[in-house]
Amino acid sequence: MKIFNTAPSSPEEGVVSLAVVSFGSIMYTIESLPKPCSDCEKTQFNSILKSCWWAVITVTTVGYGDMIPISTLGKCMGSFAVFCGLIIIALPATIIVTRFSEEYERSKMQNEMNPAGSVAM
Repeated sequence: MKIFNTAPSSPEEGVVSLAVVSFGSIMYTIESLPKPCSDCEKTQFNSILKSCWWAVITVTTVGYGDMIPISTLGKCMGSFAVFCGLIIIALPATIIVTRFSEEYERSKMQNEMNPAGSVAM
């Protein structure tokens, strides 16, 4: 009996999963680099799992604000992650909604031309 389906069900899920793991690992590495000053703020990215949590929230553009990068390179990577999230999730969603709307309008017009009582041949 199969309990968990580990394979992504759509190509977009696979891309989002890849982005989350990649950005999480990169952010953990960047924020774990030694800081130039001794009184610098401690990083919140102290594990790859916490960094992947940050990546999920960032890539999906939810943005809780519970974890923020401290270093300049980390902030740049965070901005890039948000941009990639917009491309991966938001752009395809608008395309899908537009196509759905066009198909719905076409279906509505077809129903108006062919009332329910008549049969198209």
